[in-house]
Amino acid sequence: MRSTNLVSVLLPLYNEPIAFAKEAIDSILKQTYQNLEIILLLDNPQNEELKKLITDYKGQDERVRIHVNEENRGLPATLNAGINLATGDYIARMDGDDISVSIRIEKQLNYLLENSEVDLIGSNAYIINEDGEEIGEYRKLQTDFSQKIMLRKASINMIHPTWFGKSSLFKQCKYRNFMHCEDYDFMARAYAMGSNFYNLKENLLYVRIQQKSCRSVSRKHAYEQYINTLEVRKQLNDFLNKKVQMYPVVPHIVYDARDKERYQSTIPLLNQLRESFLQKKFWKSILLAGRIIKKDPRPIYSRIRVFVISHILRIKEMLRF
Repeated sequence: MRSTNLVSVLLPLYNEPIAFAKEAIDSILKQTYQNLEIILLLDNPQNEELKKLITDYKGQDERVRIHVNEENRGLPATLNAGINLATGDYIARMDGDDISVSIRIEKQLNYLLENSEVDLIGSNAYIINEDGEEIGEYRKLQTDFSQKIMLRKASINMIHPTWFGKSSLFKQCKYRNFMHCEDYDFMARAYAMGSNFYNLKENLLYVRIQQKSCRSVSRKHAYEQYINTLEVRKQLNDFLNKKVQMYPVVPHIVYDARDKERYQSTIPLLNQLRESFLQKKFWKSILLAGRIIKKDPRPIYSRIRVFVISHILRIKEMLRF
């Protein structure tokens, strides 16, 4: 491996517990590939504990750079600040409560060095809970073809904090203010620009899923994520089908409060459904799905759509390889 390739790691923080943040940062510092620029981004300037933590890390390791927003700006703007600061040949993503496997950067860098036509890759991942216990895993589709079909027909299929790509792509594309699905919008526009994708089969990250509270973005803002996902998919297909000449700008979306209340009422049941599915309690999963459909069928229908399309593509990938 050519150790001259500098990799910039973007690790945003907001309100993570100190113990989780330490695990996340340490997992990057201890990578087998050491030529790193680790950019710690704090989007909550009022969080003095996290501010002290990242300042201490900067004093301990010369590879660490820090950036603190003057006010809360949200994840897209925070990541863009990191992209602007990055000087590496490649950029890797990371979240403040996840844990990277020690060989993650080495594996991902090797793949891109050997496959120069690919612009952005991800990996599969283990799922852990608040206590660090392994409760499942994410197995995503591999090929560029599958990734692009999923983008057009369903949603994103690469785990955002596992991303590793060419710095030029990140600097050209950047994130837009499509809150709660900024990763889907990024990949959709990268696709429209002609980028190529791939997902490594190895589990190179431990993704922490909150089980005991509704703090995670995916729960608090599930409705906004659902509505925005529909818009991102529409924008991509309108552009690819040449219904518009220029890629659409981010629209101003007004969320219906009563509709949101209806959709969000399914979240406790969706959490139970995910847990029962991970535990392979399929009969219980079916019963929970029925209860969710009675409240609001959209969360189940959207997941069925993703499930069906991804499994058809998975079969195609198996036959191909």
